[in-house]
Amino acid sequence: MTTELSTDPLSPAGEGAMDSIAQARLQALVDAVPVALMEFRLQGERLRLRGANAAARRMPGLGAVRSPGADASEVFDQLADTPLMDQLYGVVRVGALLECRQVVREPGRLLLAWDLTARRVARDGIMVTVRDASEAETLRTALAASERSLEEVRRDLREQTEVFDTMESLARAGHWRRIEDPGETVLLWSPGLCAIAGFEQQEWVDPERAVSGILPEDRHVFRQLRERDGRGERGLDAEYRWRRPDGQVRWMRTRLQRTLPRDGVRVVMGVVQDVTDEHRAAEQLREQLLFIQRIASRIPGFIYEFRLHSDGATSVQYISDAVREFMGVEPREVTADHGVLMLRVLAQDRPQVRRSAITSVRKLVPWQCEYRVCMSDGSVRWHMTNAIPHREPDGSVVSHGFTMDITDRKLAEQEIERLAFYDALTGLPNRRLLLDRLQRSIATCQRTHKLGALLFIDLDNFKDLNDTLGHDMGDQLLAQVATRLVASVRAADTVARFGGDEFVVMLEALAPDLRSATAQAEMVADKLLASLNQPFALDGGQHYSTLSIGVTLFGEQRLSVDELLKRADLALYQAKAAGRNTQRFFDPDMQAAVNARSNLEADLRQGLARAELLVYYQPVVDHQARLMGAEALVRWRHPQRGMIGPADFIPLAEQTGLILPLGQYVLQTACAQLQRWSRHPDTAGLSISVNVSARQFRQPGFVAQVLHQLKSHGADPRRLKLELTESLLLGDIEDTIARMAQLKSEGVGFALDDFGTGYSSLSYLKRLPLDQIKIDQSFVREVLADPNDAAIVRTILALAKSLDLQVVAEGVETTGQLSFLQLHGCEGFQGYLFGRPGPVADIDAFLHPAG
Repeated sequence: MTTELSTDPLSPAGEGAMDSIAQARLQALVDAVPVALMEFRLQGERLRLRGANAAARRMPGLGAVRSPGADASEVFDQLADTPLMDQLYGVVRVGALLECRQVVREPGRLLLAWDLTARRVARDGIMVTVRDASEAETLRTALAASERSLEEVRRDLREQTEVFDTMESLARAGHWRRIEDPGETVLLWSPGLCAIAGFEQQEWVDPERAVSGILPEDRHVFRQLRERDGRGERGLDAEYRWRRPDGQVRWMRTRLQRTLPRDGVRVVMGVVQDVTDEHRAAEQLREQLLFIQRIASRIPGFIYEFRLHSDGATSVQYISDAVREFMGVEPREVTADHGVLMLRVLAQDRPQVRRSAITSVRKLVPWQCEYRVCMSDGSVRWHMTNAIPHREPDGSVVSHGFTMDITDRKLAEQEIERLAFYDALTGLPNRRLLLDRLQRSIATCQRTHKLGALLFIDLDNFKDLNDTLGHDMGDQLLAQVATRLVASVRAADTVARFGGDEFVVMLEALAPDLRSATAQAEMVADKLLASLNQPFALDGGQHYSTLSIGVTLFGEQRLSVDELLKRADLALYQAKAAGRNTQRFFDPDMQAAVNARSNLEADLRQGLARAELLVYYQPVVDHQARLMGAEALVRWRHPQRGMIGPADFIPLAEQTGLILPLGQYVLQTACAQLQRWSRHPDTAGLSISVNVSARQFRQPGFVAQVLHQLKSHGADPRRLKLELTESLLLGDIEDTIARMAQLKSEGVGFALDDFGTGYSSLSYLKRLPLDQIKIDQSFVREVLADPNDAAIVRTILALAKSLDLQVVAEGVETTGQLSFLQLHGCEGFQGYLFGRPGPVADIDAFLHPAG
């Protein structure tokens, strides 16, 4: 027996050493134990090996187990870095039992697995047993790995179940399984199916309850499904209504599938989905479609859906029944081949339709196109199509469009255009269309460097024809004139009625040089004159008419339309002045005169606003040269041109209407002066004469204006005398007399100015409430040299005396003239002999001469 275990570890303390036989027997017995046994003694601070049995010496992994006295760390060298050493020292010192499993691994391999036990067997010795636990550790590790795998599978299964349940919930769906074996039948419902059916969550469902919610009128659907399943049909589905426990009725869609029997067990599986929202949407869609169809059947046109597929193919997927009426084709023909629609479009309109339609779908812009279609009866109608394209997710382009018949609108537009751009009487282009064509012609001339001509035509004395024969005859003449004008020019030229008896001929594409173009225009003008000088047949009789033509060329320089019309009008005026029935070309000197007149008009308007016009007074005296009053005469102090006489601007004021504010200003100033004179005894008896034009007198509020000025200034109406001209007698004489009588009743006096130069009817003259007659200075000027003038003056004086009217002679400049007038009974005088027109201060000087 070896001496590895020389002491009986179980012997009581203090007993003597075993004899050698007993020790040998004990050693053999210990070596026979299949468990590794090792005895360690504490020597100093180190725990050292005393002995080990055969099993210990054979155990792999133990280090210096064959070397008695080896340190415990050398024996357990693979565990030297673990807490084992400290634990063994603790057993020696404390005596506590140590039981543990020591495992050492390296990646992918188990190095050792020991079940280790250590107990103290002496005051300083311990017995350590080591059992190999590699197999158990391997099994434990494998079991742990299996459990982990099983837990992962369970977790995945739970996650998949949750995902499946969530998917069922989101899809408002569920599933069931019916397991049939010879002994029993089991029906299993998923949570999702319980939810949509309104049941509490349960796995096992009674078969009777499973069909209890199907509405009676839909149960035949379920029975038919079962019968088909019994016949072995696959992929069966059906829809039915289900009443939930809470009373709601829902639409359900089910699909079932039977699996192949296995071990005598048959399984039928089904999926159920709540499709109530789908049915509602379908119902709404049906209602909307029905609504659209109702609208489509009533609107004046047809609607359609056109699709351009991503591969370039095209199709019409829907078109309303109205296409039958509007295009003469059946809807099914269009959906089969939409090319039949294009065949109805007029050939000359097809390129435009195709081009605009392609542009719309390529650029995704709204499409609107007007075109003509040929109907089955041969008639041609106008159609208009509007469409809105949009791109679908699959890349195709869908256009929803509407086509309507616009024939009536087109006819109305043509009629409107005719009324708006053509003269109703002659059928010629009217002023508006002429101006548009003239504008384009000017631009064309600038581009082509060719000249054009504008001929302004006016019928001479056309008013006489209207007044004598009536407007019907005048209309006949205008229509025949239009026909002759059109026949006398080229088809490319424009003949327009400008208004009234005025026509315009626009010649285009004349020669590029001014001389040749002028000759061409002159030749056309002469041709027009010759044509219209021929007699016209009016109501069975012949009528001769002449015309005047004003011609201006254009294209050489850039001129506005208005400027060209002005030039042609000026040339026409020149033709009229030349005796009529002739033609004249525009003269730049005439334009200069017109420009001067236009500038003067602008200055006059500004002069009124800037108070540049002054009121001067010219004395009126009696036969003893005593001052009776004054005539208010307006003068214009121009800031650049100085003092301007009335002959230069009064006619212009009459023509432009500025005479109204001008006359109002003179009247206001005269009333104010009368009021000032009334405050002084020397001037209180003076009167002021104010010239009133016929236009001013006929204003609706003229009487009220005069009375208002007198009242507002506190002037005596008896000191105001209004001078009227004989032109008033050409108008409404009754209205004239009424106005004069109204003012006369307020004290205002009246004088007839420039008597003898105009239209004077004695029958009217005696009816006018006049106070005074003024002899025009043209008679007074030659009264001593011209017997006729002298006779006229004597006649006027005699007439005035017979009518009991005062007389004032104008333009008295010499004592000889004064003596003649006095000799024949004239008692009032006005002229340079007594004083020139001047400011009011000159009247004061007349009354109080210096020295």
